[in-house]
Amino acid sequence: MIPPNQKKVEDIIQLDLGYIPDVGIDDYRLTINGTVKNPTVFTYDDIIKMGNDKVIDDFHCVTGWTKESAEWEGVLSKKLADAVKPLKDAKYVLIGSYDGYTTNVDTDFLLKDNSIFALKYAGKILTREHGFPLRLIIPDKYAYKSAKWVKVITFLDKEELGYWEQRGYSNGADPFKEERYA
Repeated sequence: MIPPNQKKVEDIIQLDLGYIPDVGIDDYRLTINGTVKNPTVFTYDDIIKMGNDKVIDDFHCVTGWTKESAEWEGVLSKKLADAVKPLKDAKYVLIGSYDGYTTNVDTDFLLKDNSIFALKYAGKILTREHGFPLRLIIPDKYAYKSAKWVKVITFLDKEELGYWEQRGYSNGADPFKEERYA
């Protein structure tokens, strides 16, 4: 079902802050830290070895488009969280990207069954424009919560707003409630 005031598109549309980082597989590192028992730095190969999960879900952009049944493959967010063991007071997550972008979500949303750190889209390795080498996908939120080029995941006991949230976008980002702006 398409949320109110969204139009269906045939494929996801590229949007970014105007800079597309060039991160090679050999140099890629994902750091997960903060309020966790086991802070860890993962390589690209580490993430691939964690499994090949798949999520097929609608993907909604705050600019007004929806790609129905987008297919993402990678590692479910909850698997990465299991590896670092967030502490009880880790209620929030701040995600940072190689381009300097940040976004935030409640830990509960990160750990949902349909949240995935994607390595592939539509059966193919992500392109640089769409977040290679690793992109977060949270289908239940507008796409600005689905950070590209993910570099660091920080579990927090206090909420810290991300790039767009600091600039007036809704922190809730629920497409069905049209939570576009704060």
